[in-house]
Order: sequence, then C-alpha cells, then structure tokens
Amino acid sequence: MHPSPASRPARLVVVFAVAAASAALASCGDSRTPHKVYPVKGKILVNGHPAAECQIILHRTDALENPVTPQGRTNENGEFEVTTYYANDGAPEGEYVVTFEWRDRSGVAKQDFDGPDQLGGVYAKVEQTKELPGFVIKVERKPLELPPFELKQSAEVKRKYEDAKKRTSLGGPLGGSDR
Repeated sequence: MHPSPASRPARLVVVFAVAAASAALASCGDSRTPHKVYPVKGKILVNGHPAAECQIILHRTDALENPVTPQGRTNENGEFEVTTYYANDGAPEGEYVVTFEWRDRSGVAKQDFDGPDQLGGVYAKVEQTKELPGFVIKVERKPLELPPFELKQSAEVKRKYEDAKKRTSLGGPLGGSDR
C-alpha cells in the first residue's frame, strides 16, 4: 500500500522539520561550548590530609573571548576534576592561577557553600596564590593530572574557623542564642 499523494507534502514537512531541528541543536551545542576543553584533575591536601568538599577555581592569566571560570570540588579523598561547561569536562587551553576555598555546606538543603573558609582566605585570592610554587598551571591540548596541592591550615586559622562555626550553629550574631 502506497501513501496517498495528499500525505506526501505532510511527510516532506515532517522531514524538513526534523532536519531543521537537528541543525539547530548542532549549532546550539557549538555556541554553548565555544572553547574546546581538556580534562584536568588532581588532589588537595590540607596539613597532609585529604580535604573533602574543597573548591578549586582556575583564573585565566590572559584575556579570552567568552571568558569562563573552570572549577571543581573535591571528593572525600581530596580528589577533584575540573568543570567548565559540563561535569568534569576539563578546562580550555591556557595558563591559569589557582585559588581555593574550603567552606562547609549550608542552607536548608545543605546545597550552599557560604560558611567561613576553613583556610582563612589564605588561598582565596589570585594576588595571594600567583607567587606560590605550583599555583600557576598550564592546560594544554591533552589531559592534565596536577601534582597534589599541599595547603596549610594554621592553628590560628583553625581556631577562628571553629569559633565562627560555633557562633553560626548557636544562631549567629542576630539569633541571640550565642550570648
């Protein structure tokens, strides 16, 4: 049984619509990821121990059209993979200064990371880390496994963090229950 002549135009419209949709999706993918990325992974240690849920942020040292900020968060073993567009996809080729923040989960659903920095902000600014050995990295057109970042948390920074954490858990400065 052959399709009726009247259904041929409808079939052509469907074929054309599918082709147009495919072309649109292909072009959307290109515009959403304007820079090719390469896998970047590594490990973060604080005082010799794996730092779980520590954030690493890569800051470009040169200008980039459509700038991006690759970053990652460590697992319970202190290991991370950098994300630019999609989970663990990597970073665009180029030179970066690396910064770190190690904040506790917060918020009702524990999805935010806005508590005090367990590292006291020592590694949070490019101006502070760009002079440290190993904190300027180069991503090339191949996978990159970085040597472990060995960060230090001083006794004073640890005490300040623990004090801030206590104040927050007691209701904070406006909660009144920390007096």
